[in-house]
Amino acid sequence: MSQSVRQSVMQASREWIANFNQGNVQACTERYQKEATMQVSPFGRFNGMEAIAGFWNEFAKSGPTKLVYRNVEIKVLNDKQAILSANWSMNIASGFISKELWTLNDDGQWYLEEDDFSVLTQHPAPLDDDKRTALVLVDLQNDYFSGGRFPLDNTDIATQHAKTLLSHFRKNALPVIHIQHIFEDDNAPFFTANTTGIEIETSVAPLAEEPVVIKHQIDSFIDTSLEQSLVELGVDKLVIVGAMAQACVQTITRSAVNKGYSCEVISDAIAAPSLPYGEHKFSGDQLVAANLLSLSFGGAKATTSTQWLKDNA
Repeated sequence: MSQSVRQSVMQASREWIANFNQGNVQACTERYQKEATMQVSPFGRFNGMEAIAGFWNEFAKSGPTKLVYRNVEIKVLNDKQAILSANWSMNIASGFISKELWTLNDDGQWYLEEDDFSVLTQHPAPLDDDKRTALVLVDLQNDYFSGGRFPLDNTDIATQHAKTLLSHFRKNALPVIHIQHIFEDDNAPFFTANTTGIEIETSVAPLAEEPVVIKHQIDSFIDTSLEQSLVELGVDKLVIVGAMAQACVQTITRSAVNKGYSCEVISDAIAAPSLPYGEHKFSGDQLVAANLLSLSFGGAKATTSTQWLKDNA
């Protein structure tokens, strides 16, 4: 039962999004129940279909389109009700959906009974597609470099390529996000708090206006501000560089793809250590290659820094 309800609600939601992106406000408002309520932060509460239609008709004057839901979760309450939550973004705004309560009516169609969402960011003009792409630099911190507590193979070379991309993003005023790993365990082998090893390497150090996401686990999304930053910036694609290939780079990429983001991993801007496994020994380059192969099968795209810059000139 729950799977069938989940699929039906997802289909109803997709139809609503398609109508919205086609500018069909009437079709969108007709998917609300007559006595539905809509809470929109920071704009207020709208009771009943007439008030809800008034909000959407006014909002439509700003030319919204390219609406996308990400990180969608559907919780089935019973065979006639389910709650959807998600992140959303479009060409002029982005935010969070706290609650869409979908209800199955007697006509066999699903309708919105409650709609509670927030507009986190509004853009004065529609975002160009390139402005929706963020460079994410993962854990390029001192401990991974020569003299650090856990140096990787070719970190310097990978960082040089990352710096080239960073210069491009800064020159073109594109979003940049830095990830910084700090272990909470004082006995961790590296990246322990209050040491120079946790500092981001000087050549790719963040500017004051660039978000720095601090994480304590392998996954950059768990208990961090990363998703918040992506929503605030209106990002839908990540260009990923950094370390380590088999750990934090692999995990952030898979998590982002699963949440609905497009990901490009820059092969010559990724570093890894030499590691043994049983009777086998792998160089850093081999680990990078193996993980890029794995990610390519998992929905991400692998490319070089030179090719990426050529494709996005």
